[in-house]
Amino acid sequence: MKKGILWGLLVFIAGLGLGGLFVRPYTTDPVYAGTAAAAKSVRAEAFELVDQKGIVRAKLQIGADGEPGLVVYDKNQKPAAAYSLNGQGPVQNLLDQILR
Repeated sequence: MKKGILWGLLVFIAGLGLGGLFVRPYTTDPVYAGTAAAAKSVRAEAFELVDQKGIVRAKLQIGADGEPGLVVYDKNQKPAAAYSLNGQGPVQNLLDQILR
């Protein structure tokens, strides 16, 4: 009985060792993240700038009229300033006094 258990254990250990030898050629080396090349251009319909807490502090987007606009938010997430274009030229709105 002891001899059978000993042989079984020996065969099991030998199988593990041989299995490791046969599997090794089929495994790949680890892949490490590299540094990506900087993009020359980024395209999107809108961009949101967020702080470390994930709170939106500024938005750059195309308005309903098809003109670009930038809205800057204060620490309470209220619009503080807006910069955009209209049919006549650039527009700057300081919203902190209008909205309070």
